[in-house]
Amino acid sequence: MEKLETIWQPHIGLNSFHNLDSLIIRECHKLVTVFPSYMMQILQSLQTLNIINCELVEIIFDFGNIPQTYDRNETNLHSVYIKMLPNLVHVWKDNTRETKYKNLKRVDVRDNPNLKYLFPLSIVNDLEKLEVLNIWNCGAMKEIVAGDKGSNENAITFKFPHLDVLLFQQSPELENFYRGAHTVEWPLLKKLAITNCFKLEGIRTKIENSQGKSIGLATEKVRNNRAGQRIV
Repeated sequence: MEKLETIWQPHIGLNSFHNLDSLIIRECHKLVTVFPSYMMQILQSLQTLNIINCELVEIIFDFGNIPQTYDRNETNLHSVYIKMLPNLVHVWKDNTRETKYKNLKRVDVRDNPNLKYLFPLSIVNDLEKLEVLNIWNCGAMKEIVAGDKGSNENAITFKFPHLDVLLFQQSPELENFYRGAHTVEWPLLKKLAITNCFKLEGIRTKIENSQGKSIGLATEKVRNNRAGQRIV
């Protein structure tokens, strides 16, 4: 599939992929955008998405310019696995407020050297069912949640009531969960690994203290972050 430049056509019927629940895209080296805006209302049954080794992919979900007159869609997406996309800039493009991801349970992002953040602020509050978050070898990533230029300066509370595995590994530029004032709640967290993320402050101790219980911890290498950063 090395010559494939697009998967979908703009005139595609609404029922064309109504029952599609799993999608694997591998070695499509001319593909740039995986899901353009006109696919938002079509893939409501998709549960599992794997994208591996596609050289030119820049955007996974390009739903940033959907008119606000659209009804907000709730996807059935459970798992996202993204690996070896050297030009990836956005998983979810900014301003994806018209799509909900309330069923998402696992996000695994590996070997994406140009990805600077994972989630836009607009979808983070939807991630109530997230159980596993793994970020590995994303050399340019500076924060997990991107700041919203239109947001106020009030502190934000991020809640992940079902998150039990959190892995930050081999991402030396990672500085913050979110650059603004914030707290993070993950009451069921059981496993935490922070490895070679040298700019993160001692998140292990802060999380362990906030949980009030023991957490399974991997060997980590961390050093001080910017003054005043609140992780939990």
